[in-house]
Amino acid sequence: MQLKKVQKASFAKFLTLATILVSVFVMNAGTANALVPTLMKDTLSREKTSTTAAHVISMTLPAGGITTGNTLTITYPGTFGTLTTTPDVICGAGSATAGLGTTVLTLTGGATPCTGTLLVGSVTPFTSTNPGSNGSYVVTLAGSASITGSFAVTIVTDDQVSITASIDPSITFNVGTQSSGTACSGSFAGNGGTVALGTLTTGAVATSDTSVANICTRVTTNAGTGAVVKVKSLNAALKSTAVPGDTIASTSATLSAGTSGYGVCVGSGGGASETGKDVTTPVGASPVATSPFNGSCTTAAHAVGGLTTGAQSIWSLANASQNAYFKIYVKAAISGTVPAHSDYSDTLTFVATATF
Repeated sequence: MQLKKVQKASFAKFLTLATILVSVFVMNAGTANALVPTLMKDTLSREKTSTTAAHVISMTLPAGGITTGNTLTITYPGTFGTLTTTPDVICGAGSATAGLGTTVLTLTGGATPCTGTLLVGSVTPFTSTNPGSNGSYVVTLAGSASITGSFAVTIVTDDQVSITASIDPSITFNVGTQSSGTACSGSFAGNGGTVALGTLTTGAVATSDTSVANICTRVTTNAGTGAVVKVKSLNAALKSTAVPGDTIASTSATLSAGTSGYGVCVGSGGGASETGKDVTTPVGASPVATSPFNGSCTTAAHAVGGLTTGAQSIWSLANASQNAYFKIYVKAAISGTVPAHSDYSDTLTFVATATF
């Protein structure tokens, strides 16, 4: 009886050891056969609940990859909406095709095994509707290619942050005199001054910007519909202070030596010294001269606009602009019968107005 008990105990120990060995063998065998990708991820275009999102999957396939005719299935939880839009598939030197189920993406190996880095939807993503509840959702891999594994995607209540800002409306304006021959430009910063035409004679048209200072005007505004620069004359003429009835009237004309006239015009020479805008960003609109001040106007061309005591547009901007500028010439001529005085004068007032 004692011998039989020993034999039974030994047999039981042997059976237990055998069971352990078999278990170890099975576990090792399962580990050896596991084909699990690495660096798995799904980049969603949106992660907000109940929002349509585009998917781009990336992973590094295990050795062997998706062999010819075999499949890798990528299954999303049922709370995701139906997958739509068949994606493109890129994988090393091999190939695979994609097919869509309700929430299952199936990749089938092509003539050349799909190996290396797998990209699905990098050019044409597939889409689905995100679940209605936030959280972490597990996506699983399976299929006849014996590739297994899983990765997670997150769904959140909201994935967007609104950014707001405001810009105050603004306009800056400079008008003033510059030394003769000096370029009017976007950097002009003068204010006010005097244009001294000197002694007028019948032999020439007196003009600014020869030996006489010129007028430069400059505007910067962020008004979407632009701005207008206007001018008005105190006298609508060059008037003698001592004898106010003696005047050189301002009219729109091409002045010539020996014929009385007075007016202003914006430079038409086309050079950067007369008109333009700052080269910095934003450049914006170019200044445009307004009739009757937009005739042929240089140091040698004398088509002027007649000045009035009311405000007249002299140049404008169609929309926002950075340091837009215009040179303005002042010109006068006399006939031989204009009374002699040393006190002919006028005052020009310039106003820049932006429309926001």
